[in-house]
Amino acid sequence: MSRFIQKTLYALLTIFVALTAIFFVIRLSPGDPVETVLGQKATQEEILKLQTQLGLDLPISKQYKNYLKALSKGDLGKTIFGNKDVKELLKERMYPSIILASISVTLAAITGIFLGIMAGYKKNQSFDKFSRLISLFALSFPIFSLAPLMVLFFSIKLNLLPVSEWISIKHMLLPIVTLVIPLSAVVMRVTRNKYLEEVHSQWVMVTRSKGLGEVSILLRILKVCLPTILNVVSIQLSVVIAGTMITETIFDIPGMGSLLFDGIQNRDYPIVQGVIVYSTITYMIIYFLIDFINEKLDPRTQS
Repeated sequence: MSRFIQKTLYALLTIFVALTAIFFVIRLSPGDPVETVLGQKATQEEILKLQTQLGLDLPISKQYKNYLKALSKGDLGKTIFGNKDVKELLKERMYPSIILASISVTLAAITGIFLGIMAGYKKNQSFDKFSRLISLFALSFPIFSLAPLMVLFFSIKLNLLPVSEWISIKHMLLPIVTLVIPLSAVVMRVTRNKYLEEVHSQWVMVTRSKGLGEVSILLRILKVCLPTILNVVSIQLSVVIAGTMITETIFDIPGMGSLLFDGIQNRDYPIVQGVIVYSTITYMIIYFLIDFINEKLDPRTQS
């Protein structure tokens, strides 16, 4: 069996497990969507009628079967609140999330690689010590605690940046910086360690003895380091996706994260399931893409 087929099967299995897990977890969690829609004063007849309309009166096994059958047709259902098509709702909300995640990952990668190379190049000097200290400090704050601190300092204390909405670059700065800080710290430390590992290797010594300039050597080392850096970024993708959702909720960005939060609050099963479907498939596609790039960069896979 080829590696491509193996990875495809692994991706499909991962998606299937994730979708199955969210189906059962959300239904076993406390709270009743019917009661949330109708309120506590609803009669038993009204409750039974809505349960029948939503298919919640069926046995859990039958609900699961219908759920998989609908997914196989690309049908994510309709929201319990408002009876809106989940697929259309996701299309409306995905763009802020894509923009936020894409810009954050790109800036974090560029910043982390640059600082990592510089820290490795200036090993044990002031820049190296300071950058390692800052990166350790950045990693000490998870996004759910870093975001409120950013709001407190830049919005409330200094009154420099807005807290909510998604209108202009000024509104995007705080959410982007909140995501960039921890991810760039991870990339920086990995890049520094990999650079120091390669800079003293035999192939670098041979290259330097041939009279190649330091900039050219640095670029060659960076190319060797890239697969490791990309692997770290791919591993951190799940953290970025989760962080994006948390950040959107805190900064009131109309993206997938705030949609998921609303869905969980209202026990709106189709919304929660739809966001998880989107997030899982997106993660697996990006993971495949990074893995493909790694194979092209790795000289061991080239003839």
